[in-house]
Order: sequence, then structure tokens, then C-alpha cells
Amino acid sequence: MKLKDFLRESTGKSVADLKIDYKGGDFYCSHNELTSLEGAPSHVSGNFDCSLNNLTSLEGAPRHIDVGIYCSHNELTSLEGAPSHVNGNFDCTYNELTSLEGAPSRVDGNFSCSVNKLASLKDVHKHITEIRGKFYALNNPIKSHVLGLLLIKGVTEVRLNNKQVKEILNRHLGKGRVGMLMAQEELIEAGLEEFAQL
Repeated sequence: MKLKDFLRESTGKSVADLKIDYKGGDFYCSHNELTSLEGAPSHVSGNFDCSLNNLTSLEGAPRHIDVGIYCSHNELTSLEGAPSHVNGNFDCTYNELTSLEGAPSRVDGNFSCSVNKLASLKDVHKHITEIRGKFYALNNPIKSHVLGLLLIKGVTEVRLNNKQVKEILNRHLGKGRVGMLMAQEELIEAGLEEFAQL
């Protein structure tokens, strides 16, 4: 075990340490240097906000969140532990993510994963099946595999840094596999073969 990991483990702070008397509505545990969500309620009847902590995973997060989940500005390297369905927005911006594995499979609002370390969106449609809003992945080093976004049900807009890729994807949103094949053809014709992969 590295010294940094040992120190984090031995001085770790969990939600349980905050001794929050939760009676319903929004649950806030942001700005607490938390390293663990252990002790969080299993059901939150509002938003769940654990942003601005030192979390590396969402293990211990509530299983049911009636509105949105905000876990931005942490050190997340994984979304494992996230609830499978979020009724509002899911915001995991400003983290260390290299994959969206473990993400909620259904998000009824916007999905924001901007400012992470995502170099590829390979298999994104296997991790997320439905988003009822916009998909934000700005300020990531994405260089390949974006076509899966077109197989996610309900996405209203895709926001990426690469303007050409973004425009092609948004032109074909909501058309399922047919749209994906059309976008693939356009990306290849534009010399963007790496992006034109699932």
C-alpha cells in the first residue's frame, strides 16, 4: 500500500462521521473532505450533493435518489456505486474519470461528465441506455469511439469540444441505428475514422 493510500485510509472521513440527521428533501455533504459515502441514506427524496470532497468512487451512495446527483470536484476514478436510475441531472464534472463504466443506466435530466480524462467513449451505450436531456463531455481528451452516443435513447443534444464531430452527431440524434450508420459514414468521409467507432 502506498503511503498516500494509507494516509487517506487512516484519516478518511465518511458521511457517517458527519452525523447528519436526515429527515427528507435534499441531502448535502459537500465541502467535507470526505473519502467515503459510507453512512449516506439509502433513499434521498431530493437532490444528493457530495461535490467538492476527496471521493474516488461512489460506493455507499444512495440507491434511490428522487431528483439529481451532484458529485463534481472530487477525485473519482470510477462511477461504481452510482444508482442505476437518476430522476434528475447527473453531474460528475471535474474528476479523474477515464471511463463511464458504472454510470447510471438511466438519467432523466442532463448527463454532465465534462473536465475528466475520457479519451474514448467506447461502449458508452452499454453503460448508459437512456438520457432525457443533454450529454456534456466538454474538456475531455476524447479522440475516438463516439457513435455509441447515438444509441442512447432520449439524448437531446451532445456537447463535445470537437465542433465537427459534435455537429455530425447532433444531426443524427434520435434516429437510432440508422442515424448511427449515417453519422459513421459522414465521420469517415471527413477523415475522422477514430471517432467513427462504437
